[in-house]
Amino acid sequence: MRPALELAVSGQATANVRVNLRQGLPSIRSPVLRKLNAGTTISIQGVVIGDSVQGNAHWYRTADGAYAWAGAFSPIREMDLTPASASPPVPHMDADPSLNRVPLVVDIYHGDGVVSFDQAFAAGLRGVIHKATTGASGTDDAYKRRRDLATRAGLLWGATHWGTAHSPISDQVDNFLRWADPDKDTLVALDYERDEGNQMTLEGAREFLQLVNDRLKRKAVLYSGDTVKSALGKKSDPFFGSHRLWLAQYGSNPTVHRSWKSYWLWQYTDGEKGPGRKTVPGIPGDRLNRLDCDHFPGGLDELKAQWAG
Repeated sequence: MRPALELAVSGQATANVRVNLRQGLPSIRSPVLRKLNAGTTISIQGVVIGDSVQGNAHWYRTADGAYAWAGAFSPIREMDLTPASASPPVPHMDADPSLNRVPLVVDIYHGDGVVSFDQAFAAGLRGVIHKATTGASGTDDAYKRRRDLATRAGLLWGATHWGTAHSPISDQVDNFLRWADPDKDTLVALDYERDEGNQMTLEGAREFLQLVNDRLKRKAVLYSGDTVKSALGKKSDPFFGSHRLWLAQYGSNPTVHRSWKSYWLWQYTDGEKGPGRKTVPGIPGDRLNRLDCDHFPGGLDELKAQWAG
């Protein structure tokens, strides 16, 4: 089955009972990603129609693309999006004409539609970063098939891992490297963002990055926005600052924590919020035609040289 309708929302909801968080589709037949205890709060990005449970067919889509039956939760409340303390803004980007062109990089997961990587390459896209894994056992079933298609089209390829709290970090690294199977040309990244009830700690992110470096002999990219800013507070951290920052911030004035001088890559839009172009030919994005687009501040030769790290 596929969800027939999605209503875009942004907020939080708290589980009233123990409930399964499912991967792939809003269905009682979908794999269980993890179990949420009563009292667990999750971040919601959409309400979709799925399997009817006890006469209620509404499901919540979470920030990491999983689904939970809405009947097990309290009503959605508005999310607090107050930005954390940060360093001075990077120069204003509204006047940068490159934001209105096809971006050099997009990031996608199994819930994003792909019609043709060849068409996207012809339009100017040059890199794709795809979600590979979640926690110690979750995998994105579109990752490997799309990797072959994208690289054959001439696109640079990258893999991300969604970090969680309730699995040993070493097991998460094993899951990520086994499924992503990165070669020397594959960008690897840790997705460190808000996940109520299953939030990877700052020390967990540190351990993950260190273990990847130990295994691959190169540093992963850190994807984050307000989460890492809040976790680091006012203190500059040389360890995190030594990793390239893939900044998530949907606004015209991207700001980075004082641990970095600037971002390496900037996710400036989710296809709805944020400035600049929000579409790429051949990659329509999710059911509402939303697509994460990323700005690289250098040229194509620089992107290629820096891609895998």
